Amino acid sequence: MRKRSLGIIGAMLVLMILVSGCISSGGSNSTTTTTTSSNLPFTKEQLESAVAGINSYEYVMDVKTYNGTKLAATLHSSVAIDKENKMKSSVTVANKTGRLIYAVYYYTTKAGFVTLTNKSGLVNWQFSCYDTGKGPEMNSTLLDNLWKDFPLENATVTAEADYYLITVNHTIWSEKGNEKDYSGTVTVKLTKDLIPVEIVQRTYYRRDGQRWVDEVKIEIQNVNSVSVKPPEPLVDYLKSQGVDLEELLGKC
Repeated sequence: MRKRSLGIIGAMLVLMILVSGCISSGGSNSTTTTTTSSNLPFTKEQLESAVAGINSYEYVMDVKTYNGTKLAATLHSSVAIDKENKMKSSVTVANKTGRLIYAVYYYTTKAGFVTLTNKSGLVNWQFSCYDTGKGPEMNSTLLDNLWKDFPLENATVTAEADYYLITVNHTIWSEKGNEKDYSGTVTVKLTKDLIPVEIVQRTYYRRDGQRWVDEVKIEIQNVNSVSVKPPEPLVDYLKSQGVDLEELLGKC
């Protein structure tokens, strides 16, 4: 189980954030065509088909959490994925009120994976080979889950130059056992070939009687042209321990 969860750590972090709120865009100055859900220029099946044709990509995610207007926490994640070659690299750093909470550096090939974790100064690393015939989970990444349960029937689409902006306004669910109502909007920016290039989120909610805001921005780059490389902090740390990353994975 440890192998699987580490193999999708970047996507899981994203999904936890996306599930906790909604997504919104600042791109509102378009003067071009806006289409309601009853007359969209594409179907959900076409969106899913476009994503299914993506074998590799990178994304950078930045999350800011505000308590009222005060910045309370941040998270930065950079992920590169090559599904065809079963390779993935990710860096995730979380801070709370300016203090490091954790940093996770992860690299996997089809043979094995290495992860380096720094939790408030406590550093450890792990290495493991996959069992014969097994490998990293590559079908639960950000884009694989983008359109799952996406309420396209409630969307508004704006054509802006060479892009579509899909926006859904929400007043959404309460978490089970935690009376925390969310509201916000979801905007996904697509090329005219329906390739996602940006997701922006703004979520409003109350917790412990206080007002909170989550802002999330995800930029998707280098679609089908990614060269996955291990995070430099992971490589450097292993070198400081007398370990060569390539030789380590070569044992698998």
